[in-house]
Amino acid sequence: MSKSSERVILVSTKPLREYLIEIAVMFQEGAETIVIKGYGRFISKAVDLYNALVSKMGGSIEYQGASIGSEVVQGRSKPYIVIKVKRRY
Repeated sequence: MSKSSERVILVSTKPLREYLIEIAVMFQEGAETIVIKGYGRFISKAVDLYNALVSKMGGSIEYQGASIGSEVVQGRSKPYIVIKVKRRY
């Protein structure tokens, strides 16, 4: 098992399939919860990643919730979304 049961995926410019592979590897390494986080223009891509994950993994993952907000980074407010999924055994 990995040291942390919760791992974070920060969505940016990579193709969705690369994130899907990364998530599959994290689950294989023992992660129980994956946090998908997208900032600004990548918010919609984070939602797309969640939908692709549900499409590929179906009943083997469980939606744990989502939150939205904003953080001040270098004096500017950056909106974000956080989506949590848990592996179902």
